[in-house]
Amino acid sequence: MRNILSVRSTTFALVAMLAALASTQAQARRHDDADKLADAARVLEVFATDEQHGIPVQILEEARGIVVIPGLFRGGIMIGGRRGRGVISIRSPSGAWSNPAFITLTGGSLGAQFGAEKADVVLVFANERSIRNIQAGKFTLGGDASAIGGPMGRRTSGVVTGRAEVYAYQHSRGLFAGATFEGIRLDIDEDADDTFYGRSGAKAFGEQSVGTPRSALPFLDALRKSAEIAPPIGGPPQIGTSQAPSSNEGAVTFPLDAAPR
Repeated sequence: MRNILSVRSTTFALVAMLAALASTQAQARRHDDADKLADAARVLEVFATDEQHGIPVQILEEARGIVVIPGLFRGGIMIGGRRGRGVISIRSPSGAWSNPAFITLTGGSLGAQFGAEKADVVLVFANERSIRNIQAGKFTLGGDASAIGGPMGRRTSGVVTGRAEVYAYQHSRGLFAGATFEGIRLDIDEDADDTFYGRSGAKAFGEQSVGTPRSALPFLDALRKSAEIAPPIGGPPQIGTSQAPSSNEGAVTFPLDAAPR
């Protein structure tokens, strides 16, 4: 009898310990994901406030979805790779942004390369087809959707084209640039979504509600503000003054090497 009680006590203690460990890991994951959302909000704010190098307001006004990946890692010796975690939100027909979902971005490259660097990346999805593909779970930039280096300048107008599905931007070491992505895969991180939303009643890609975690609100706020533009210094433009350029010829593109297929 004592042996049975001892085994039961040991089993109960082990189960309790494992449950506590799982709870601690979940809390740590939620904390990391909250930090990722805060970083994403800051990255988006940078692109939305830089008059000269920021993402054009016109593109953000018509965006169907936005991915923000803070600190995308790129590096290797001869055989390199890229990996990063970020967040995505999609726009509903009413114009509201959805609760964010967590994503991972991965890709490799071959050729002469050495060292490592990190860059903040923003991907702006221009049509519904691309959004449906990514909601399905996985897709490849350059395969399922074409990605081009987007034009820069908050007041740049006349830049949206019918052929572009994804506009890509990066910011590293003080340099802003458009970036072309090929062979780069985006995956929805369903485990992270489940952990982050838990029993809140809210869910990834769902409408913002009272159950939306507080740590997601700064990112959602940054999304709403990203298509707002501050008045030009010195007040509104006067009649006869020049406006922002209507072409994207000023965009600088730094291609990211294609991953092997």
